[in-house]
Amino acid sequence: DRVLAGAPARIVIVVGGPGSGKGILCDRLAEECGVVHLSSGELLRDEVERGTPLGNEVAEIMERGELVSSAVITALIRRRTRKFPGRRILLDGFPRSVENAADFLDLMGKPELALHLDCDDTILMERIINRQRQGEERGTQRADDNIDTAIQRLRTYHKYHHSTMDWLRQQQVPIVNLDCSGSPENVWNQLLAIGRLMRPATQLSNVSENHPFFDDSSSRNTGT
Repeated sequence: DRVLAGAPARIVIVVGGPGSGKGILCDRLAEECGVVHLSSGELLRDEVERGTPLGNEVAEIMERGELVSSAVITALIRRRTRKFPGRRILLDGFPRSVENAADFLDLMGKPELALHLDCDDTILMERIINRQRQGEERGTQRADDNIDTAIQRLRTYHKYHHSTMDWLRQQQVPIVNLDCSGSPENVWNQLLAIGRLMRPATQLSNVSENHPFFDDSSSRNTGT
């Protein structure tokens, strides 16, 4: 909050390819900083698992590694965010296209920050393959964790990625670039370091000093 307070949407966009570790980073931020983590992919997979009309509609699209229509995913995210009034939300995997971004802006306002997780496609593919193997062993494999779908998901990601990043810059949304080629702990340390650099340059007199977002004291207090 020391760094990010003031933006009306109170939403942080998390951008990265499949296997970049968006979910891992968001889960840790949610645990240590009390923010809400919403994953567009998890929301859709939940609809599929519950066999809802929406889930039945999007199941084949997701298995092909393609994008669900902007109107559908935007409405789903909007419905879920309404359950957390006044809370900061990490939005993982959305927007994925300029159409998504335009719908997002109309319905939810300008995001206050974007976290951009970036690394080579080879690393992303290795992680997806490993996740597939682990899922097979545990009986928890995702339907989209296979080679063919992974390749298509990467193609889809790159097709829209640059235009989405351009949109964020046009909206003057601050972008924090994180190298996600290393371990999740390495990514976390990058985020903490950036937070420490940002705080001295930010004067927010109306913000409580007790909120831990971007504050490494939360790590010290939890022993991590």
